[in-house]
Amino acid sequence: MKKAHYLFLLLVPIFASGQKKTGDSITYKNPIIDAYLADPCIILVDDTYYLLATGEAPDGQQIPIYSSKNLTDWTFEKGAVQKGDSLSWNFKHFWAPEVHKYNDTYYLYYTASPEDSPSNSQNKVGVASSKNILGPYEDHGPLIPHGSIDGHPFLDTDGKMYFYFTVEQLNSTGLPMGKIYAYTMKDPLTITGEPIAVITKHPWQEGPFVIKKDNEYWMTYSIGAWKNDTYHIVLAKSKHPLGPFEFIEKPLLESTDVVKGPGHHAIFTDKHNQQWIVYHGWDPSFKARYPRIDPLYWKNGMLHCDGPTSTKTTINFPIKK
Repeated sequence: MKKAHYLFLLLVPIFASGQKKTGDSITYKNPIIDAYLADPCIILVDDTYYLLATGEAPDGQQIPIYSSKNLTDWTFEKGAVQKGDSLSWNFKHFWAPEVHKYNDTYYLYYTASPEDSPSNSQNKVGVASSKNILGPYEDHGPLIPHGSIDGHPFLDTDGKMYFYFTVEQLNSTGLPMGKIYAYTMKDPLTITGEPIAVITKHPWQEGPFVIKKDNEYWMTYSIGAWKNDTYHIVLAKSKHPLGPFEFIEKPLLESTDVVKGPGHHAIFTDKHNQQWIVYHGWDPSFKARYPRIDPLYWKNGMLHCDGPTSTKTTINFPIKK
């Protein structure tokens, strides 16, 4: 099989060949959906954006899917996953979905647990697949066979694949909780070797996402307490996908007076070949975490975001800073 066949959509932000046209623009306002939707991800399929998020869908299924043509007007489509029985690996939680396309198949990675999960110790990252972004998705069970959350796959330009995750509490292997580890992957359904620690600097780190720029690997991830305004997104970079990673002191996104605890994100590319970050943020009264987006840009060799925004914003392409 040719290496080109291993291209995940997650690599589009770095390797897309389209060009932004001068005069093109997007107008949006956060939050983009007026609903409690945490840990969001967005994928562009043909000319439609699809947003998936943590939790129960309005139709009683799990992991709600919304669609949009313009990143502004969103329609609920369906829940992606049906929960199993109380002994199944995916009876509750249904956290932090990420969907990526491999060949002609969509792979949905998410966290779940059986009913009996003291201190979330039975949380595991699993995977389901479908030929259609809207499903139905076939369950393949846990991908990580021990306590884990927030799974993220990455395909390098040399064809090697990696899978990043955060170690859950009371991990059965004894790995320290709240650290980001990575496995190599044989294919989208198979990890290989032993887990390698890649980010261990903070008391707790979660929600890793990796992109590549000019032969450097940039990991964006969340630190702080998810329930308050200490939660925010930070950066680290490395010459190799397995590290060592150099921590960047300036945060990518942090709380404002209007948006509290921005975090747990994904990165996607729009129809103009513009990179965006999609993330959740609390309202000032901490009643709900809402899905939000803001564009990313590179300046002086550093990844930047001028968010979190909370007013109607128009982005003209190409972005110039």
